[in-house]
Amino acid sequence: MKQVLRVLNILWMGFVLNQLTYSQGLIPSDKEELLNGNPQVYILLAERNGFPSPSKILSMKDQLGLTKDQVRKIEEMIANLPVAVTVKGQEIIEAEENLNQLFQSENINEKTLRSKLERIGKLRAELHFSHLQAYLKVKQILSVNQWQKYKDSVASEVK
Repeated sequence: MKQVLRVLNILWMGFVLNQLTYSQGLIPSDKEELLNGNPQVYILLAERNGFPSPSKILSMKDQLGLTKDQVRKIEEMIANLPVAVTVKGQEIIEAEENLNQLFQSENINEKTLRSKLERIGKLRAELHFSHLQAYLKVKQILSVNQWQKYKDSVASEVK
């Protein structure tokens, strides 16, 4: 019974927060996540499937035996990602706020709606690509032996 009440309480709080977000005009609902360039769902997608973040690989540089060139490439990747994703996040926010304004002004039709939604979808896809591409690139930077060492270390952590 306590567990059911806890779940209902969490759902209620989520609903209340969602309503507050929209009543204050914070479009989109994931505005903070977009501004911080931090799409947790996609990060978890990569990490749960064995693809480490560039930061994690960098923290294991001695254990994996990274070369200076590999460290440099990963550091550049880490340094450049926040700028790209923050800019893309801001574009998404502006596009969604624009869509909201069109609805508020009642100056929207199906053609405009489709166009605006396709643009938002493309921007979100580009943002997620930027993040997930870093997970793919870090694997490409590693040698086959280093990748295997990483996978072995993860497997030993799970046990």
